[in-house]
Amino acid sequence: MKLRPPGSDAPSIDSPQLTIRRLELENERLRDICEKSRDMAERYDLLLREGDHRIKNSLQVVASLLGMQARREANADVQVALRAAAARIVAVARIHDALQLQGSHDLVDLGALIQTMCESLHTMAGAPASTRIVVESEPILAPLALAQPIVLAVNELVINALRHAFPDNLDGSVRITVTNTARQLTVSVADDGVGLPANYASGRGYGMTLVRAMITKIGGQLDAENRAGACFTLTAPLATHAVRSAHVPDAQVTPV
Repeated sequence: MKLRPPGSDAPSIDSPQLTIRRLELENERLRDICEKSRDMAERYDLLLREGDHRIKNSLQVVASLLGMQARREANADVQVALRAAAARIVAVARIHDALQLQGSHDLVDLGALIQTMCESLHTMAGAPASTRIVVESEPILAPLALAQPIVLAVNELVINALRHAFPDNLDGSVRITVTNTARQLTVSVADDGVGLPANYASGRGYGMTLVRAMITKIGGQLDAENRAGACFTLTAPLATHAVRSAHVPDAQVTPV
């Protein structure tokens, strides 16, 4: 109902009841929009999860096929190349698996991802079971743009250690340590094997070329030294990467 002040030409105003009703209708409209937006977001999230799941499964099938082919090959060099290719594919599959389990499409627990990846590297690299892989990491949530290159680089370094650090089935261990400070992420891959060869710096193998490319991609640095075995240290500045420690009580110290 419209009201006008008596004897006045002022424009009509709404009654309090009509104003409240209009606000109620607008509130209902906004609630409906929010509900539809939530439904769309949930469907989008489900599709992304399903996509990660299918990609992971497809990559694992490809890795299995390469592994089968490696076992059928008589040429040792071909076996090594096929196993290395399979390990790289599995590393990418683990990243998609981590995205699915994390419930995020951009953040992954870097330490947990490296640990999971290392669980399959013995078989992939053809290393003896006596060789141990130990992952030490605080829970660190890292964006995919940072985590993926680091995981691929660590994958190559661990495979390299398993293949070359312990000749003649020598017992030993490979230790991966991941630490996070306010300005820098540091990942070290160290073994207690025979150490780096004298001509290491001049080497141009595909594995180390890939490692250097991944570190360059994130603006990081790679250092190598002999320290009771070979030790590689990867550092990445955090100025352009949103990395934070996850709220988990204890750091992971997991022998693989």
